[in-house]
Amino acid sequence: MTPPTCGLVLAPRRLVAVVLAPGGEARRALRAALTDDARYGLVAYLTHLGAEIVAAEALVRGDPVARRALAAGLAAWAAPDALVSAIAQAAAITDPVRTAAMLARLPRVPPLRAQLRRLVVTPEPRQVLLL
Repeated sequence: MTPPTCGLVLAPRRLVAVVLAPGGEARRALRAALTDDARYGLVAYLTHLGAEIVAAEALVRGDPVARRALAAGLAAWAAPDALVSAIAQAAAITDPVRTAAMLARLPRVPPLRAQLRRLVVTPEPRQVLLL
């Protein structure tokens, strides 16, 4: 059985997440403020569901929510910005909720899944090397 997947999108003033059930139907759209507490709550909820997350490279680079998800033990995927943009333009998707749902569906399509990059936990150095 495939785990639920969650697409994450950075919208103006908030994060938008859409969780898809294992069958592919959208469960609900979640909105989280751009605060540490809201990010923590969103990751805690996704951890409870056992969801895999999918986000565009720009979100992975610019927002700590993907790193928090990895630290919580969730599987996370990064979609190339060009791929996300091309699919959104081809499908005329402008709404952040629909974009998040589209991202959540990418791992279910084998040719598109091959384009995703699996994120891995990188240990943060506890001590700075002097030399």
